[in-house]
Amino acid sequence: MKIKKIYQFLLLFASLSMNQACNESLLDEDPKSTLAPDNTFVSTQGFETALTGLYVQVRDEWGWYAGGLTYAPMFAGTDLSVTGNRHPHITPFEDYADNIYSSTTIVNAYWNWAYTTIANANLIIEAADNEEVNWKSPSDKNRIKAEARFIRAYAYRELIYLYGDVPLVDQVYRPFRLDFERNPVSEVVHFMIEDLKFAVEYLPETAGIDGKLVKGAAQHLLAETYLKANQPDLAEQSASDLINSGVFQLMQTRFGNHLQEEGDVFSDLFKEHNQNRTSGNLESIWVIQQEYNVNGGGAERFTDWSRRAWGPYYSQINGMTLCDSLGGRSLGRLIPLDWWIDAYEEDDIRASKHNIRKEYWYNNPEHENYGEKVEMTEEWKKSGTLYPSTTKFYFGKSDDDPSYLNNDKDRVKFRLAETYLLLAEAHLAQGELDKAANAINTVRNRANASPITAGQVSLDFILDERARELFGEVPRRITLNRVGKLLERVKQYNPLSVHTIRDYHVLWPIPQTAIDANSEAVLEQNEGYE
Repeated sequence: MKIKKIYQFLLLFASLSMNQACNESLLDEDPKSTLAPDNTFVSTQGFETALTGLYVQVRDEWGWYAGGLTYAPMFAGTDLSVTGNRHPHITPFEDYADNIYSSTTIVNAYWNWAYTTIANANLIIEAADNEEVNWKSPSDKNRIKAEARFIRAYAYRELIYLYGDVPLVDQVYRPFRLDFERNPVSEVVHFMIEDLKFAVEYLPETAGIDGKLVKGAAQHLLAETYLKANQPDLAEQSASDLINSGVFQLMQTRFGNHLQEEGDVFSDLFKEHNQNRTSGNLESIWVIQQEYNVNGGGAERFTDWSRRAWGPYYSQINGMTLCDSLGGRSLGRLIPLDWWIDAYEEDDIRASKHNIRKEYWYNNPEHENYGEKVEMTEEWKKSGTLYPSTTKFYFGKSDDDPSYLNNDKDRVKFRLAETYLLLAEAHLAQGELDKAANAINTVRNRANASPITAGQVSLDFILDERARELFGEVPRRITLNRVGKLLERVKQYNPLSVHTIRDYHVLWPIPQTAIDANSEAVLEQNEGYE
């Protein structure tokens, strides 16, 4: 079954389940395809087909342009970056005051993405309880429900950190409901924890297919969610269970498909074809499959905009031309702030030339300065034309086409280095500063950074370390909102947003379309927004 057709089916069914966008005559029409709930959810194979569509939905979180999603607002207007080559989908989240509305494209897109994902997950979870399903293995039912429940929790994670209190949709409603109210974040977090505990119990430790969810992914997200629930002892247990499982480990020596090239173990984590366990990467816990022209992978459809966001728009400079070694077609949407560039010790490999590019050379053989170093100007930096930035999102398409739009390299969602930093948070919250320092030092030791002492541990230090280790990988807006530091860190580090951010901007507005559609109850708007 083709991925695109599965995806279209799931989106259609979700829209019928969540909205009154159809009438009886539409529901009575003969289907145009043989793919439908009553003949899909009858066997393990049918459920795997539906799960594939659900994974595609998750993959499109960072670049499904048709739905308005884009990656950059998760970093613009935070403590990590300012916008360079400005785009109207991104700039409201840096400009803040009087620029973010309940009709803003991105505000609506993330809400719709999350609730469509939840609706599709609910559909799978409900259908799995049908006693007439022909399961290939007795364990298939709970394993499939575990995958869907994990993804449902993941979607709620996005909702609570972006919008705050949100409606809790825990089933496929028949008939449609138009009377939703916003559930407190604490209730949604409890619901997420129950989903993730189920996933921990029934997901396999390893999977035979790249990209499939495993127990470790659920343990990782559960640890993070326990932190939000102010249960650091349980967060510590979940993170420790994952770290001590023996299934995953921090990569300490070079590995993978690019050993003949210059690099280090940190750069190897982000080189093409090195993301999955099958390539020898034992640090990756959950990897989104989006390699170009691979079944279930990416294509020229705006799958992932991370390369376009972080790489400078160097091709606009006379004497420079697109090339793979500079990341290909980047557009300079996001400029890393100087504090991040300067946050590394001299010998920290995460800041080596293989991981942060700070120097460029004229590379057009027809230009008179070919081979000479390009001297960066402040004007180029401010415009997004040329500046130091991460190389994590270089590559992404195997054939020689540096003008290609997307970053279709498999994308790591969770890796063990972040689990150690979640463990450090859990220890800090319990006042166990020595243990927190040990967890942080495990990550720093691999990077050849000097160890810290218990007296240096603080939440801000952990956020700084997350920036050094996880820059660009984990949506910074989500992290800062989770720990309650968005407002403080923006005011401290962002030279542009400090003048426009207001207290209420820690949350986005509830989309007006959702408020209007909920005609039988009042869906309250977030404070500060009309």
